[in-house]
Amino acid sequence: MIRKLALSILLALLVGLPAGAQVTTATLRGRITDENGPIEGVTVVAINQVTNAQYYATTGRGGWYQLLDIVPGGPFTVRIHYFGYDPQTVRNLYLYAGQNMVVDADLEAGETHVRCDDAMTAMRMGEQNGVALGGGEVALSPLSYSLMGQRVYASVPFDVRQETSFAGTHIQAMTQTGSSTFHASAMGLYGTDGFTGNLSVSTPLGGEDYQLFAGLQYGSAGGFEGVGRFDARFNEAHRLDVSGGRLSGETWVAGGLTSAVGSAGSNRFQASWYGDVAARELTFSDDFTYAAGAQQFVFGVQGGRWSDALLDTAAMHIDFYVQDVIRFGRRLTVQAGVRFRFPFAFSPRASIYYDILGNGKVVLRAGTAVYGRPGGSAWKNQGAIDVALPLKFRLSVEATYSQLVKQLFYIKAGNVADAQYALTARLERPLFDGAWAVASYTHGDGPVSDRVIGGFYYRAAYAGHFATTLALLYDGRSWIDDESPASFTWDNNFQARLSQDFIFSAGGRDHTLQLTAYTQRLAGVFQFTAGLRFFL
Repeated sequence: MIRKLALSILLALLVGLPAGAQVTTATLRGRITDENGPIEGVTVVAINQVTNAQYYATTGRGGWYQLLDIVPGGPFTVRIHYFGYDPQTVRNLYLYAGQNMVVDADLEAGETHVRCDDAMTAMRMGEQNGVALGGGEVALSPLSYSLMGQRVYASVPFDVRQETSFAGTHIQAMTQTGSSTFHASAMGLYGTDGFTGNLSVSTPLGGEDYQLFAGLQYGSAGGFEGVGRFDARFNEAHRLDVSGGRLSGETWVAGGLTSAVGSAGSNRFQASWYGDVAARELTFSDDFTYAAGAQQFVFGVQGGRWSDALLDTAAMHIDFYVQDVIRFGRRLTVQAGVRFRFPFAFSPRASIYYDILGNGKVVLRAGTAVYGRPGGSAWKNQGAIDVALPLKFRLSVEATYSQLVKQLFYIKAGNVADAQYALTARLERPLFDGAWAVASYTHGDGPVSDRVIGGFYYRAAYAGHFATTLALLYDGRSWIDDESPASFTWDNNFQARLSQDFIFSAGGRDHTLQLTAYTQRLAGVFQFTAGLRFFL
């Protein structure tokens, strides 16, 4: 039973779609200085090279700037301009939903410093299969996700805007955005699980300010599925996005309206509906963000109604939340917030990010959070250290402790319903251009007691017309045996993908024909898929 439950949780991570409160935008902020200290009046511009969307900010007193509510994606180019100094440019930045990217610059020295203060959230983008390779490239993912943009899984989310499951886990998937030029792709794959094919189109509508992405997929097992998204930028102050679709038996529609409030604030209203065979959920949220120097305040409200036909139950809730993120110089960032739910539940969260040496080589991140629900709460704690080692190796050691309590802050025998811990060591290294390797080991006392992950990603382009991609992933884990709860069973899971791209030019644009082969053994089931894709 426990093993089946664990597999169900893993499946939920693989196919979970948007539901409840989500963080669908990103933030880029920082501080600009010279030899005399902070500079006021510096222009900072972030440009999405795919959609051509541009975001502007000017540094205020203290040299601080904030770009709020950026549509995630990339690559972004950040340009920093100030009279009397050479412009500074940072290229190939990718922003993810909920991310706080920091770009500081010293104009006198001509240096820029890039980091993610939200490393404290322990988000690993696209890592539902266990590992993200090559700066966010997912080694392998379900075929349905070829129509999706980003997948975010946070085991301990510290951002109060992120609604969680009872156990304190945040899962989110986002539809792709459109592009500033026309793109189309077609895919056909056939394997042991039958045939799967899809067609997707990304295009501007009457200009770069109105963009559309649409995708349709057919699979032998799931029939027809599809997703779509429309983005409209009415002016510099107002933006609308609407998305929806049906994948893996789940249907959703969501929309958000973002409006600038003065030069340092923004407001985002969101509404969504989600449903599958049994469950239905309708939610809305309204977030107001205000940037003041080194601080970023968030105030919000979120409400919704959830129902389950199989359990014949329904519930309504309304949440209020407030949060402050403050930077103390270049090294330390502190985030603290609280979320209240009616019927009563209390969810305080706090975390820190500390760059010990000031150069990103030794980073400490830690936090504690309560995820309250009527009738019980989950309390989770996480601490980690990230160290840059010689020869480009990077080591992360992360410890998590959690417990379910019937009554929060109440000391009584039997109050703790369940307590678990996990310790993870992760080692990664860029091998050379286009290649990345990662390995991790986790030990805990949950349904999975030990887990070993190893992955390798390689991509090489040559002669301007060919590119080869290879991704390998091993995921071994020790499960509690259903038949004998006192013993464990070790599972070996393998995944591999090989693709060859043929690139040619016609009609003033590049086209790609991709031959791909994909195989995996997951939970004792072997699958093999091969086919082709065409990108216009």
